[in-house]
Amino acid sequence: MSENSQIKIALVCTMGGHFEQMTNLSDFYDQYRHFWITNRSKQTRDPLSQETAYYIEMGHFKKPWTYLRQVIPVLRIFAKEKPTHVISTGSGRTAFVPFLLSRLLRKKFICIETYSRVNARSIFATVLLKSGSRVYTQWEDRRHKNAIYIGPVLKRQEDVIKLKTSNYVFVAVGTREEPFARLLQGVEALAKKGIIKEKVIIQAGHTKFKSSYAEVFDFCSPGKIAELILNAKYVINQASAGIGTLCLRYQTRFIVMPREYQYGELPTPRDMNEDLHHELEKLGYTKVINNTDELEGAVRNIEDLKVGFSFDNSRAISTLHKLVKEAEA
Repeated sequence: MSENSQIKIALVCTMGGHFEQMTNLSDFYDQYRHFWITNRSKQTRDPLSQETAYYIEMGHFKKPWTYLRQVIPVLRIFAKEKPTHVISTGSGRTAFVPFLLSRLLRKKFICIETYSRVNARSIFATVLLKSGSRVYTQWEDRRHKNAIYIGPVLKRQEDVIKLKTSNYVFVAVGTREEPFARLLQGVEALAKKGIIKEKVIIQAGHTKFKSSYAEVFDFCSPGKIAELILNAKYVINQASAGIGTLCLRYQTRFIVMPREYQYGELPTPRDMNEDLHHELEKLGYTKVINNTDELEGAVRNIEDLKVGFSFDNSRAISTLHKLVKEAEA
């Protein structure tokens, strides 16, 4: 029996950007037996149709009883699949119970902090660091001795063929249940004024929104989202690491308007407290705005944004191979 065949990996991640980041590690996990624990959505269903995948409901730290509902399903999954290692790209809404059970069952748990956290750590990573566990980060962090830098997991982009000209702007609000009408109304206002002259295509998610100035849909497959980003003149989106990295990959300029708790766009003040978009703004790859007035300025100056971001996950993949082959549990 080969060394790799003795390893079986549980890939644990929440849908959205966390799932997208895990898929960037396919060159690593395809070399081992593996299965998925994630959340059921259009984003996860089709890509995992040929994989062994289990879907659980997300928990939330503000509603601790929601985690109790995950315990029996995850125990059954572990009992059936018998993983030797558990790897997660976050978040704690899906990975916290698998982490606790991996500790109980003496399975090696490898936590990769999301790419969207540059300086501040996520709640899940903070809990692990305080418990003495290691967290593998995609940005350097010298403040925590157990924060081990492995570089980005973002896969080197393949040559892509973009349309030479684009006649639409793509707007995305993601999969969160909270509405984000403020962004969509701002885009509509600019279309009415003629500031946005192109066709507008909106992925509205759970936001109930209709407009005679835009083509609106709720959800679609990841492949369709990627196609829309690839060929858009530019993208306007919430502070989504998944959408943002696809924009970088496809050399599509993009504007970020973060959700805000005070407007009911987040369930708690700490949700989506990410800083990737601010780091990318410093590097010149995006513009972060907070209201419709700022959005207008960003749209007018969209051509000032850079493209050509470099991707390379070779260090992360090499590190993960070493970690899963270490003898200790």
